Amino acid sequence: MSSDEKIVYYHQIYVMFAPTLIRFAKKFVFLYAEDLVHDVFLKIWGTAIFDLPEKDLKKVLFASVRNACIDHLRRVSLETKTTNEKKLQLQVEELVFAENMEELYMQKDMMAMVKEKIEELPEKSREIFLKTYHEGLKASEVAEQLNISVRTVENQLYRALIYLRQKCAHLFVFLF
Repeated sequence: MSSDEKIVYYHQIYVMFAPTLIRFAKKFVFLYAEDLVHDVFLKIWGTAIFDLPEKDLKKVLFASVRNACIDHLRRVSLETKTTNEKKLQLQVEELVFAENMEELYMQKDMMAMVKEKIEELPEKSREIFLKTYHEGLKASEVAEQLNISVRTVENQLYRALIYLRQKCAHLFVFLF
C-alpha cells in the first residue's frame, strides 16, 4: 500500500469509526472523549493495523478507546486523590498554625495582664520582684543593691507572690 493509499484508507477508517468511538467514549469520559479517540487514531497511524480485516479492526479500535478511557480515569482518580490529600494536609497545617497563633495571642494578652498586676505592686515590692524574676538576681544580690537585708527582700518577694497569685491565679491555668 502506497503512502497516498494509506492516507485515504486511514481517512476512511476515521470517518467510518470515529463518531461511534466518540459516542462510546462519552459514556465514560464525556469531556475528553474526542481527544481520547483522536489520540487512539494517532497511535495507530504507524502500525500494521490497517492490514486487519474490518471486523478485527473495529475490535482493536474499541479496545484501544476503552483502554484509553480506563487510563484517563485512573490518572484523574490519582490526581484527585493526590490533590485531596494535599488539600487536607494544608487544612491541617492551617488549623495547627491558627491554633498556635491563637495560643500565642492569648499568652501575650495574659502576660500583659500579669505585667499590669506587677505594676500594681507597691514600689519597693515591684522593684524587688523585677530584680529577682526579671533580672534573675539572687535575694542576697538584690539586698546588696538596695541596701536592705536579705530577710526584707524575702518578705517583700513573699508578699508580692501572694498578691500575684490572688490576682492572677486564673491566668496561670491558661499560660501553663
